[in-house]
Parts: sequence; C-alpha cells; structure tokens
Amino acid sequence: MRKILIINRLGIGDVVLTTPLAQIIKENISNCTIGFLVASKSVDILKNHPYIDDIFAYKNKHEKQLLIEKIKNEQYTEAIIVDGRLSSTIIAWKSKCKLLNKGFCISINKKHLFERKNLATKAIEDFATYAKTLLNINYNKDELIPKIGNCDNGKQELIAKWIQNIKKETKNIVIIVPRTAADIKNWNPNELGKFNQYLNTKGIKPIYIGSPNDRDYIDNIIGEKINIAGKFALRDIPEIGKYASFAISMCTGPLHILSTVNKLPIIAIYGPSDPIRWAPKTAIIVQSQLPCVPCLNWAKCNKPIGQRCMDEIKFERVQQVIENYHLLK
Repeated sequence: MRKILIINRLGIGDVVLTTPLAQIIKENISNCTIGFLVASKSVDILKNHPYIDDIFAYKNKHEKQLLIEKIKNEQYTEAIIVDGRLSSTIIAWKSKCKLLNKGFCISINKKHLFERKNLATKAIEDFATYAKTLLNINYNKDELIPKIGNCDNGKQELIAKWIQNIKKETKNIVIIVPRTAADIKNWNPNELGKFNQYLNTKGIKPIYIGSPNDRDYIDNIIGEKINIAGKFALRDIPEIGKYASFAISMCTGPLHILSTVNKLPIIAIYGPSDPIRWAPKTAIIVQSQLPCVPCLNWAKCNKPIGQRCMDEIKFERVQQVIENYHLLK
C-alpha cells in the first residue's frame, strides 16, 4: 500500500488550495493513504476530511524529532514537498519517505532564499500540478475545487439554531473577514466603518469572523455588528456561510475557506497581493488601482500610512459592487 505525505507548512489559505491535490491522488491511486503535514494553525481545517487520512502538526523546532518519529511510525513511503522548504524536505527524509520532489527554500531575517518556482500562475493549479509531474495523474484543472473538513457531529444543528436567533437582529446574513496577519493587507478601518454603517442603514448587522486576537480590532470598527471572532472553529465557517447573502474578505485564509461554500458571492479586497494567483475563481475582485499593485513585497512598502494601496480603496467602490451584482435582494 502506498502512503503519501503531502507537506505544506505555509498559511491556512495555502493549505486550503492544496486540498485538491489530496483529492486527485486519493481518487486515482487505489488503496492509497494520504497524510498531510501542516503548521499547527491549519490542523483544524483538515479534520473530518474525506480525502485525508492522517494529519501531522508542525508546532516548533523543539518538537521536530517527535514529529519525525510519529511520521516514521505511520510508515509513510513517499513525500511531496509542496511548500518548497528545505526544512520540510529534511523532515520527510528523516521520516524515511522517498522524496518525490525536493525543496531548498530557507528563510533568513524574513528573506527567502532558493524559493520554489511556481508551476502554474494560479496557486490552486500550481499545487495540483504535482499530481501530474510526480505521479503521472491527469486531471481537469477547471474542476479543481478546494475542500476543508466537515463540522464535528451536531455542530450543523447548533449553527442552524444560532442563525435563527441572529436573524432576529439582522435582515440579511453578511459575513466580513476584516483582518489579516499583515496590516498592510487590511482595508482602512475608516472605510470599513463606512461600509458597516451602510449595511446598518439596510437593516443589517454584519457578522465578523476572525481569531480571538481580532476581537478588539473588530469592536473598534464603527457601526453595529455581531462579533464572533474566536467563537467558532475554522471548519464551522462554511456552515455559517451557507446562510449568507454574501461575504466580504481581505486576502487571508478564511477567504479561501468561505470559497468552499457553493454559490456564495464573495467580494475579495486586494492590495499588495496578486488576485490572479490567489483569489478564488468565483470571487468578485476589488483591487487597489495604484500603479505599484500588486507588489508582493508588502513588508518593505515605503508609502506612509494612509497612502498605501489598501487605503486607496474607498467604501463607494465596494458599495457599487453590491449594487451592480444585486447582492442585497
């Protein structure tokens, strides 16, 4: 029996976009076990996943040897290094996996040396390409659909009851993902506040999602809202999204989680990152119009706060999208 370990220790969004690779392998290699090694923050999205048998969490370098022993004990035979990291390659090698490919990227003071080369323009196609180049599996790239794990037992019913109570407070369910880990990728809070107040005039109290660390940030946004940051698991987000009229999100992991909800309109706001590579196929893109966009180098932006790419995007542009697409029926 083949046991293939997929390694992607990058962000949550990267992991979501790698799940089609697991599906392709699982559906085309009989009697195959799929393991997935991710950063600890991404573990939850892979639980109860139909195409992933084992999840391995990378927590820190001090527990690396324990991780290696765990993979070795599960007797994984092969590894695909999706994140392109030298450290991931070494983990797979020490775990006695045959290296189907190798990564050489190392990070020094936020600089990345010997980065992996993109195999395709769009990330979801890029990550899936390993199925063909390494395993000789053909697939239709137009049918690549990311999927996260299912809710825990009983959670769907709990969310349905919670939504019924929320509907007493708001005319429509609108989801907002307001924040990323990189401040320069966040929409200006003043413009977000205007958007929030616009929804309030329509009888809507939007639902804000995020991590526990986002609660204060969300509370400080002007307007009435429902702040559930940190109150639901990542795998609960699509279940909540099923009830939404639309969602709006910055370029961050929950954007890709929401994209797994069938027919959910999503407005994706982009500044320094590239929507051609990262945006979900069905997203409605609102992108900064500054000539330097996308720069892919937001850590070194020398523009003063208030004049950066995300500051250039005004509330009225998002309002126009909502009206043009008739998202509030």
